[in-house]
Amino acid sequence: MTYMYYFYIVINILMLAYACYSWYWQAKVEFRGHYRVSSIVWAVIFIWLGFTWNYIEKGDPGLNVFLALFVLISIVDGFSGFSPKRLVVSGYFKRTVKYDNIAYITLIQIPNQKKPLVVALFRTEDNKSYMMRFRNQVNEVVPALQKYIGKNIPVEVQS
Repeated sequence: MTYMYYFYIVINILMLAYACYSWYWQAKVEFRGHYRVSSIVWAVIFIWLGFTWNYIEKGDPGLNVFLALFVLISIVDGFSGFSPKRLVVSGYFKRTVKYDNIAYITLIQIPNQKKPLVVALFRTEDNKSYMMRFRNQVNEVVPALQKYIGKNIPVEVQS
């Protein structure tokens, strides 16, 4: 057997574990953020580039499972929101943020004629930022924030 066979076995096991982890946190979300479609778009672009530039060979063993898991992870990682214990963010490398690590929150009301849109910027104690979008009014997002993070974290509302 070739080294690619073993590579796909290892990478598929790792991706399956990450897909289960990501799906678990997505299922725990109680107050949902706006779905991030770009995660699917980027997955399709990476797959297309992989085949176009011959980084991915059609006959590789385990390729079908790899691509299926990659697309599944991309679909699941588009979900974000508030779970009872953690902030669930969209992204491949950092899926959750503990509420205790959040130092400051900025809510920005985006004027939109059709649907309300609020952008939330979460700044952590180690100076990292995470962004979420909500298809709700600011007066709906603030009580949800206070339910999950408490009232001790400063929340700035901008328009």
